[in-house]
Amino acid sequence: MRNIIKSTGQLGWALIAGCLLFSACSKEDTGSLEAIVPTPSFTSAALTPSEASASNVELINTSTQSMTAYWTVLDDAGNSVGTFTGDTVRLALTFAGTYTVKMAAGGPGGLSDTIQQAVTVDKDNVYAVGPTTLLGILTGAALGKTSRTWKADRVVSTVIVWDTYDNCLGQINGGAGAWWAFGPGEIATDGSGRDGYFDDTYTFNFAKVGKMVYDDHNTVYLDNGGSGWTKALPTPWNTTQATVSSTTLYDAVPALKPWGSGTFGYTIAAAPAGELKQGTITITGKGGHFGLQDKINNAEEVTPTANAVTYDVLEMKTDQVDASGKHYDMLAIGVHYDADGNVFTFMMRSDR
Repeated sequence: MRNIIKSTGQLGWALIAGCLLFSACSKEDTGSLEAIVPTPSFTSAALTPSEASASNVELINTSTQSMTAYWTVLDDAGNSVGTFTGDTVRLALTFAGTYTVKMAAGGPGGLSDTIQQAVTVDKDNVYAVGPTTLLGILTGAALGKTSRTWKADRVVSTVIVWDTYDNCLGQINGGAGAWWAFGPGEIATDGSGRDGYFDDTYTFNFAKVGKMVYDDHNTVYLDNGGSGWTKALPTPWNTTQATVSSTTLYDAVPALKPWGSGTFGYTIAAAPAGELKQGTITITGKGGHFGLQDKINNAEEVTPTANAVTYDVLEMKTDQVDASGKHYDMLAIGVHYDADGNVFTFMMRSDR
């Protein structure tokens, strides 16, 4: 029993001595051990994007007592651009506009309240678009351009009619056997071919609100009543097989004018959208098209009525070289044109 009491006494004296030696045992000093929650603040700076670095905005955490910062960025429609972590964050924002930046700072005492600021981007950023993306290739942003012009590739597989996209792609890439495709007569360059189709151009701009300028160069090809819309034309147009003036034809048949030159809208859905998961391109506005004008989703028009046509992207190839040595990019698109799901496909090219 004596030994137990002795041990207890030694422990008690040790505790008393500890309190005498260390003033932290006093009530007044307990506050000095509490961790502090950061006071949040940040600044932003505009950067000049380039091919080497696509960043056009820098966010800098200036909070006190902060260990790191957590960011959320929204576009001017309230859609999330992304979430980021770090005291300095560089962003490659694609389009001009006012973005909302939200930030909370984390520190030893926990996470601060969230603050936000409006950050304005003055110019569209072509460098923010990847070189192999649909938007980048279609608009030329992948090449540092703000617009790009496409036209039908003058090859026999430029227009194919078949039952599936896969079969069409087989012919595009060297196979054969389609129900129907352009042949040597269609692509002839001596004036007997479909020049009224091959001289059409489609120019896509790089912008948040996409515009496509279609130019038919005052020509249109008539196929001797071989398609529904040309068969329905009045005499002598319904028995004409030649490239003719689109202005003259559309003045004679005003209902066809929306198929002529004009400015249309476009939207894209990036991969994995679309039947082949390569994306889609939708041309908006009555008469807008990207290929043969009468081929729309699940129908062939006699006169233009559709306000939008959505094309599946089948294939994209960059930096191809033709027989003359020209470098170009190729875009293959398609549309199901009847109730059975059969397809028209179109090969387009844009020179670099």
